[in-house]
Amino acid sequence: MTKRGILVRMVWCTLVAVAPALLSAQDLTCDRGDVEVTSLRFAGNLAFSSASLGEGIVTTPSSWARRNLKGFGTRRCLDRPQFALDALRLVRFYRNHGYVAATVDTSVVPTGDGRVAIEFRVHEGAPVLISELLIEGLDALEHREQLLEGLATARGAPFDKYAMEESRDSLSRRLRNTGYPDAEVFVGYDTHVAAHTATVRFTVQAGRQARLGPVRIVVTPHEGRPRGLNDAAVGRVAGFGDGDLYSEERLERAKRALYQTEAYDQVSVRTDTLSVRADSSRIGVTVDLAEGFMRTARGGVGYGTLDCFRATGDVTQYNFLGGAARLDLRARLSKIGISAPLDGAASLCPQARADPYSHDLNYYVGASASRSAVFREFAPSVTLYSERRSEYNAFLRTTPIGSTVAFARALGRVTQAFGYSVEFGRTEAQPALLCAVFNACEEADRQAFGREQRLAVANVAFARETGDSPVNPTRGSALRVELRTAGTHTASDKSLQFNKLLFDGAIYRPVQPGVVLAARIRIGAVVGPSFSFTHAALYVPPQERLFAGGPTTVRGFPQNELGPAVYIASAYDTVRANGTPGGNLSNPNDTVFFRARADAPGERTVPTGGNAMIVANIEARFRSPVLPDLLQWTAFTDVGDVWNRGTAGANLGFSAMRWTPGVGVRIRTIIGFIRVDVAYNSYARPAGAAYFDTPVSVGGALLCVSPGNSLRVRSGASGQPSQAAGSCPGSFVPPRSSAFVRRLTPSISIGQAF
Repeated sequence: MTKRGILVRMVWCTLVAVAPALLSAQDLTCDRGDVEVTSLRFAGNLAFSSASLGEGIVTTPSSWARRNLKGFGTRRCLDRPQFALDALRLVRFYRNHGYVAATVDTSVVPTGDGRVAIEFRVHEGAPVLISELLIEGLDALEHREQLLEGLATARGAPFDKYAMEESRDSLSRRLRNTGYPDAEVFVGYDTHVAAHTATVRFTVQAGRQARLGPVRIVVTPHEGRPRGLNDAAVGRVAGFGDGDLYSEERLERAKRALYQTEAYDQVSVRTDTLSVRADSSRIGVTVDLAEGFMRTARGGVGYGTLDCFRATGDVTQYNFLGGAARLDLRARLSKIGISAPLDGAASLCPQARADPYSHDLNYYVGASASRSAVFREFAPSVTLYSERRSEYNAFLRTTPIGSTVAFARALGRVTQAFGYSVEFGRTEAQPALLCAVFNACEEADRQAFGREQRLAVANVAFARETGDSPVNPTRGSALRVELRTAGTHTASDKSLQFNKLLFDGAIYRPVQPGVVLAARIRIGAVVGPSFSFTHAALYVPPQERLFAGGPTTVRGFPQNELGPAVYIASAYDTVRANGTPGGNLSNPNDTVFFRARADAPGERTVPTGGNAMIVANIEARFRSPVLPDLLQWTAFTDVGDVWNRGTAGANLGFSAMRWTPGVGVRIRTIIGFIRVDVAYNSYARPAGAAYFDTPVSVGGALLCVSPGNSLRVRSGASGQPSQAAGSCPGSFVPPRSSAFVRRLTPSISIGQAF
């Protein structure tokens, strides 16, 4: 079958597969004779957006797909009784926001074939403004200014009843959080419609300030087991005690903190109302706890295209050393099935099998001791570990022993973390990478890079997440910033010095029901020890270099293959100086070069990473019209580049960016979304140096075979090829198929891309 025939068959099969979904996408709930709403507009609305007005009415147009693709999507019809009420809803909305003279007219324009366009014409009029704002009952209280700071109601603002109610709730909550459990706030107002002014009055009845006490802790141990945590540990986690100022927020925070220890199945923090009647200045608190298991164990198995089979196991002790500290023992294994001694299933992991570092079993064994954080305190943790981990086609990091000290705290949606890690280990990278990037082409030089060294890194991280869901956000944002530094100031080896900056920001916005627009930008840079961008040639450990490409960055490229690369050729030609084939290595009068065959199959790409990176993504996520609770469709475009500053021709520019559009589907499962994406990549692979890695049995030399190289090859003393010293030109360009199907990059992963 021809390539064209294969493509036609694929398209035909796709159409057959999706046809039932397309036909069932129409919503036929409209009754016979109903008219479809194809357009909904608002005119004259200056104070409020059309989107906010549309959220407050019933009338809704057909979906974007229905209106623009003529036959797909959701069909929505005009409900005439609700349409009449919508005009009243808009009038009430405006008047409650201070526009007491607002009126709304409606327009229904037939557009043919049982379709209409709806328009609401708003005449807002002048708003009633607050000319006087009075706050009564706070003069005798401390921190009056802090209590009034940032209220939604202000002098000169519109007479907005919603804002007034919000201000009343804010004042009541602030008073109850500063020692006034019985505080009440009343709202009164006088309006002068003719003058378009109003007087607003908040009357505060704070009551007497109260403190906590006594605090009673009642613990029910798990059946058949002794009590795990003592009162002192419980009190430290709760964060309050006798004599502390009453605060509703503090009591709720204590309940949340106790749950977060994971040592309790039930938590109750309640005030004693009887003590309020007996002594209004003291409020008793009862902390009622039902303990769970003080020791738990978990295990799991999984599969990944790059990890093959993997297994995890955790054991947690929640009352370590008799307090609220916890001890976590963790073990992880990956590359199971393709790496000794747990090999034997390589056929099930074809992508991982092509990775030279997947032949070593990856593992992690560690013990962590941590303490739960009291509000606004940093939670400390100490970890000792040993691990071996690899990055696909890039490096293998072996750490016989390492340790980490970290301090982290969560302030609402903000997380701050500080850490310091010291590890003794070595990094194995492809010989071609070391030769091309760090000019370590000799075996002795490469061994120096692979010896065990002390890497000591200090890091600071900041994260802020406001999304409405951690797994599938539809609105909100996420921001992450991290700085990593290593050098003599951190007690790292002198050869391991770098400063690494990472920025990652994402935003999520609903654009219409069932459609979410998501965008993300990621920027990274590795700079010199003095934060100077001039140390471009500084050695950076391979595990700290920047990589991109793959399911979570630029999906049109395989894992880590965006940016610079070198190649391991599968074959080469022996060429004389005049360009003719052949030559005798043993003849001193015969000048011979090795040069890769451009058409030789099986060359391997070795991504070298870079010291600068930028990645941007934008995607539209559509709720599926068929099986909407199970499926989600996406259309996306990824763009980015990875480069080495200071390298000739490696400069950031619009033309250097790589753009890869694509589509995908997400399938909701109990473990999260399973994501299937297909991206189109129109770019040829970058030119790079080509090498031939000779087997160790015949010397293990790394030979430059780039086209046009002038590194003469002779027969060495042992009879093995010996190549002259010099740089290997980046002139090898792998062949690129012109077939459309070969330019598609599929990927399967778990979770959203960002």
